[in-house]
Amino acid sequence: MTNEQKKAGAVAVADQTEEWRKALNELYAEFRKRSRAALKNYDVEDVHQARVSARKLLTLLPVLDPEDKTGLYRPIKQAQKRFGRVRDADVLIGEFKDLRKEAKQADRTEEAQLFKRMAKLEKEERRTQREKLSRKLPKIVNGKLDRKWKAFLKEDLPELAGQANIQSGLRELKDDYRKRRHFYQVTADREGVYSDEALDALHQVRIAAKRCRYTAEAAEFAIDAKQAEEAEHFKMIQKQLGDVNDRHVRIQIADEYGPEALGADEESWNRFRNRLDGQLREAMAEVGEL
Repeated sequence: MTNEQKKAGAVAVADQTEEWRKALNELYAEFRKRSRAALKNYDVEDVHQARVSARKLLTLLPVLDPEDKTGLYRPIKQAQKRFGRVRDADVLIGEFKDLRKEAKQADRTEEAQLFKRMAKLEKEERRTQREKLSRKLPKIVNGKLDRKWKAFLKEDLPELAGQANIQSGLRELKDDYRKRRHFYQVTADREGVYSDEALDALHQVRIAAKRCRYTAEAAEFAIDAKQAEEAEHFKMIQKQLGDVNDRHVRIQIADEYGPEALGADEESWNRFRNRLDGQLREAMAEVGEL
């Protein structure tokens, strides 16, 4: 290798490192900003964006540091779970309120009352999760993590970025997606499309699609046009399967509370559950080819 080739290689590595640094720093800055804001008043959007930025970091870090030698993956994962539990409650409360309004407008009074009670019970769950977030997050996301992050960018990133292969990382994520898709198809054939087992497996397909999408979006600087197009496909799958999962979760929560806790008699409960089942089937009918 000539000196010119060595110089060109060194410049390419330096450029790649800088691209990684920029992408990672933007995500971490957003994660920290939203984390601080969320703890002040639990704003729904701050909680959501803190969770999203954490998830994107969690898709990129394994590409650079698959064995987590930097120790960054675990605390960010813990924070993402904390935000996730609050976010899930936020989403459910919003859904139950919208469904109550829809039922009232259609003169389905009993159904509207059930959604009102479900929203109330979910608010109690959210209060618990917010308290846990306030208590536990400062122990996870703090100055110590910031110092570890700065050391990672300064000391570890140049070598890790030089070794990273985003193309290989995306191939592995797509392989994982295909495996989860196959497992879902086998489970659906064996247990039934609307069984809890099949719907849980379908949720895992959604998670795999989300990882592919987030990785491609966050590492846009390192992928080609075809992979960017695939990211849009995974985004569509994620949305469709998200609608299915939301409706499945809605049914699970209703069943967990049960008619007694929601103050429903047998007849109104059966009508309510039949409508929830119908909404799930509608969402499943919208799912295209996985």
